[in-house]
Amino acid sequence: MGIYREKKEQLIEKIEFYKKRIADDTAKKRVAEDKLKEVSRLALAEEYNCKPRELDEIISSEHTLLQKQRASGLSDEDLLKLVGGKTADSDYSSDNISFYDSLDNNED
Repeated sequence: MGIYREKKEQLIEKIEFYKKRIADDTAKKRVAEDKLKEVSRLALAEEYNCKPRELDEIISSEHTLLQKQRASGLSDEDLLKLVGGKTADSDYSSDNISFYDSLDNNED
């Protein structure tokens, strides 16, 4: 019976070790996620060629404009067409699929 008691205590110690490790790793993960948020924000500010504090104003104004356009009856598909973005239909349109180079079709 002493063998199992010893094994049980070892397993309890191992579980406690893993619990502590999980707590430590979770804290490290949170720190890394916070750093990622900040770096992502700086990258976005760099992309928009603005200061990070100006980014909130830009995002807010663009969001407000988008909501107004949606309220006026435009769908997301319509908005994408306006800005020249890809729509769900354009991804699979036959105009976008080519199995040969257009210069090669006259050589037959």
